[in-house]
Amino acid sequence: MPARKPIRRSQIISPWGVGQMINFPKDESLMVVGLDMWEEKFRTITELDEFKVTEERLAKRLGVKEFRLPPDFRDPGQGVTNPSLKIPFIRFPRWHYCTRCGHMEKVSIYDSHKPICSGIHFSSGRSCAEIPERKRQRLIPVRFIAICPKHGHIEDFPFMEWVHNGANPEGIHNLRLRAGRNSGALSGIEITCSCGAQKSMGVAFNENALTRIGVVCSGGRPWLGEEKDRGNTKHCGEELRVVQKGASNVYFPHVRSSIYLPQWEKSVDRHLVEVLEKNWRWLTSGMVDGKFDRMRFELVAEQKFNPDKTKYYTEKLLDAATKRISSAENSATDDSEEKYRKMEYDAILGEAGGENQDFFVIKYKANTYGDSETGGAISNGFINIGLLHKLRETRAFVGFSRWLPDDGKSLIEKKNFIKLGQTIEWLPAIVVKGEGVFFEFNEKRLKEWATKDEVKKRAKLLSDNYNRSWKLKGQKRREIKPEFVLIHTFAHLVINQFSYECGYGSSALRERIYCNLEFPNEIMNGVLIYTASGDSEGSLGGLVRQGKPGNLETIVYNAIENARWCSSDPICIDSHGQGPNSCNLAACHNCALLPETCCEESNMLLDRAMLIGTLENPTYGYFNFL
Repeated sequence: MPARKPIRRSQIISPWGVGQMINFPKDESLMVVGLDMWEEKFRTITELDEFKVTEERLAKRLGVKEFRLPPDFRDPGQGVTNPSLKIPFIRFPRWHYCTRCGHMEKVSIYDSHKPICSGIHFSSGRSCAEIPERKRQRLIPVRFIAICPKHGHIEDFPFMEWVHNGANPEGIHNLRLRAGRNSGALSGIEITCSCGAQKSMGVAFNENALTRIGVVCSGGRPWLGEEKDRGNTKHCGEELRVVQKGASNVYFPHVRSSIYLPQWEKSVDRHLVEVLEKNWRWLTSGMVDGKFDRMRFELVAEQKFNPDKTKYYTEKLLDAATKRISSAENSATDDSEEKYRKMEYDAILGEAGGENQDFFVIKYKANTYGDSETGGAISNGFINIGLLHKLRETRAFVGFSRWLPDDGKSLIEKKNFIKLGQTIEWLPAIVVKGEGVFFEFNEKRLKEWATKDEVKKRAKLLSDNYNRSWKLKGQKRREIKPEFVLIHTFAHLVINQFSYECGYGSSALRERIYCNLEFPNEIMNGVLIYTASGDSEGSLGGLVRQGKPGNLETIVYNAIENARWCSSDPICIDSHGQGPNSCNLAACHNCALLPETCCEESNMLLDRAMLIGTLENPTYGYFNFL
């Protein structure tokens, strides 16, 4: 997009996907539009392949043909022939006001220029009528909007109906916003009309505040061009809730991520893999009844290899491609996150991939780590340590919700909520590459620990706190096991220690938890700490180096020992619930919390007492042998 409104590609996936408002400099609020408008931009591109992302496993799960990188702005001054590639936006909210005189005006969502105060004359207070038009203030967006908690619709706050108690009077009515005259609170914000009506915003945020004046959801989806004023919405009729446009509950992006798993056998030559990956889309497009077009493989072999060995390399390419298709057909299509991750879990433990692929693992037995001086933190607590020298993660945006992180929509409903055209069979995504360290916990010791009465009691307390808010919101209960809390908290503590030891910014490290909550028979007890920040910091080799024998022992030991004391103790360690909805026990910003980008659970379900015990009973911590 234009240089005056810079935005990174990764931010379009999260936190600013389709349907989200972005606050740009100079008080400009714009909303990312649906994929239909993206498709129009992509149609202008002659070479679309550079925007396409291949991740067959994730595409099969999400029911799409491909993924695409968000469009990026290209400066025509740099020799680029097509300067039109930019993220399309609309202007939202539509209600704007003048910071000098308070005049309010409703602008078009398609207005490409910031509106200027029209200079309405007011009988009292300051007015811009006497100021030349070229010197008048630019209007800025109001900060009040209304959202539909049930279906995710959004619309402007009904200022006209609000000030007239539900009526929408005929004729010309000029509204005015006057703030801070009597109070710095919401009651100090007053909306007045040229007809003499006036009302403060003091009770606007109360439940059923808009329903009482007869205003309900109109089904507005401005990111898809559907607005109440244009008459192209499907009436919803649900209650609207008033929020501030920058509130955290206005938008929750739904992102599905996937670790690339090897599609080629280890025996396949690196050059063959590179050739097949680069031409895979064209080679598979010629398939008929599940069979490849041999002519296409001959053309690729002739162009990429010695022409005298065309037949030899054609057979090699065909053999590798056939085996890849066969393995892809056996991949899981279930939408269950745990079953999906089980494939990654098995691939890591099976040391799949190789140096010629984007997935390369070397596994070490935990007893190979000489950590006798550090109390056997690794050899007693884990079975295997996997060093992922290379990994590739694809993060795809599938939809969003408002008011609640999960609105219960199916995958198809989520995808249809960000587009109108049924012919659009792709989703926006980004690809990041990095490295990681995988910890597989000792299953036998983990089961013995999880059956202790003190452990189960503490996990139940955390699970009840967590599900209490879910029950109030009408959502399905999610049982939290002690193993999950232990693995999750350990990941946070180790990320903090890696950041301290390696020099990584903590926001550059991420966790990926492998634990069976839904399917007890699918045994998973591990966590992957990895870098996937999208820049050079993710693949410098520092994390893998620290995971090797001789380095990792001290890091794990220090992470556990540092957890024994928090600067907020004894308040933190004795807590029966802290953080959002009391969804943490012994975990706070001084000991276990991380930047939001690192954590899969939004910094919830943490308790360092699971690792080191409590002040009264330190023996029931998983690492009590230290």
